[in-house]
Amino acid sequence: MKFAWHYEFDPEDAEKVSRKNRELDEEMARHPDRYPKFSPSHMTGRCKGFRIVEADDEEQLIRLTMHFFPEERWEFVPIFEGAKVSKVYRDMKK
Repeated sequence: MKFAWHYEFDPEDAEKVSRKNRELDEEMARHPDRYPKFSPSHMTGRCKGFRIVEADDEEQLIRLTMHFFPEERWEFVPIFEGAKVSKVYRDMKK
């Protein structure tokens, strides 16, 4: 399932978060099945942004968030494909 992963961190933690990003890249190269798939990161302000992630299960999301704990604050918002939502809605009305 796809999610918008919104994240934010304090400016004084920027170097820690940067280091954790590099460590995550290495960990994902060794164990790609343990983490969600990522789109590029997008910044929406100073020390905050989002990226689209596609997770196979909740453990991938848990590993991702725990990797950045406690520096990052985060929120996952599910992304539904519009055509699928419309189909489910129409099917429910039958």
